Amino acid sequence: MSIVWAPALKITIPGQPVPKGRPRFSTRGGKVRTFTDAKTVQYEHRAAWAISAATRSRELAPAGVPVRVDILAIFPRPKRLMRKKDPAGLIPHAVRPDLDNVAKALLDSISQAGLWADDGQVTCLRAEAAYCEKDQQPRVDLSIYLPVG
Repeated sequence: MSIVWAPALKITIPGQPVPKGRPRFSTRGGKVRTFTDAKTVQYEHRAAWAISAATRSRELAPAGVPVRVDILAIFPRPKRLMRKKDPAGLIPHAVRPDLDNVAKALLDSISQAGLWADDGQVTCLRAEAAYCEKDQQPRVDLSIYLPVG
C-alpha cells in the first residue's frame, strides 16, 4: 500500500542552507540553561518568515495529518568547480554540513511558520544536497505534500 501525495506548497528560500547547530549549555545562578547558536536561530527565523509570507501564515496540515517534505539544499559552488570542463548544472554535495542537520533546521522553520501542529507529522522526508549552478545563487527548494483523499 502506498500513499498518494498532492502538492500543497513549493517555495524557494534564498541564501545558503544552514545546519541545525548542537544545543549549547551554560549555568547561571546554579541553573543550567540550554540555547541554540545565533547562526541557526537567524536562519530558522529567515526561513520561517519566507514560508509564512508564501502561505500567508495559514496552516496546511492540522494535527494528525501526515505530511511529505522534499528538500533540495543547494550550497555555493566552490571555485575549484568553476572551470570550463565542470558541468554548468547542479553537482552533488557530499561533504559537511550534514544534510540531516539542514533538514532539522528547515523542519523547525516550518513549525515556527505554523504550517503544521508538529514536525512529528512528517511521515516521508526526501532530502538532497547539491552545489548550485554556475550562474545561480545558493538556496533551498522546499516542497510540501499532503495525502490525497
